[in-house]
Amino acid sequence: MSLKAIGDEELLDYVIEKDFEDTVSRIILAAVDVHTDGVGRVKVSKILRGKDPGSVIRSISEMRDHFGRLRILNGDQILDFIESLVRLSLLDIEDPDFPRLVLTKKGNRALKSNRSIPAMIPWPLPSKDIPVPVDIEIYDDLRAERNRLAKEEGLPPYCVASNLSLVEMVNREISSVDDMNDVPGIGPGRIGKYGEHFLKVLCKV
Repeated sequence: MSLKAIGDEELLDYVIEKDFEDTVSRIILAAVDVHTDGVGRVKVSKILRGKDPGSVIRSISEMRDHFGRLRILNGDQILDFIESLVRLSLLDIEDPDFPRLVLTKKGNRALKSNRSIPAMIPWPLPSKDIPVPVDIEIYDDLRAERNRLAKEEGLPPYCVASNLSLVEMVNREISSVDDMNDVPGIGPGRIGKYGEHFLKVLCKV
């Protein structure tokens, strides 16, 4: 998928198609790439959350593709992504006294590549390794249903259910919606809204 598609109305389809972390990372890299002389972390966050309209006016036209696309995230979450991309050497910091983000050669290659960008952030990923689902087929079906529900509501997939929660659903002997109360990350609200959908997949009803 071309970079232009990341900023247009197909963004949600791209989020569903690939990992949310990869999508956000690509948007950030593309936004930094536009500022050839470098750009501050906070400014990137404001631009991507639609909080700095003056920057869009001053910036070149490609920047408008990214303006306000990440309103679903708060500033600290975008900064988490940025720090992860710095640790991965996809972004570099020029002039520590007046820090500016610039795209590295590695970051430029990552932006042009179809390989997933492994953003290492403390959310919404769990701090421990995700357990392996005992039934991959059911897990894949659950992910497909989760992604369908997310797309239908215009949400990122993890807002419906995290991958960890889906694995736990598969690995527990769930035969009713009530059984989901013990699944990490699935509270009463999500159970009430999505429980029946997940149960149909789990029970192949």
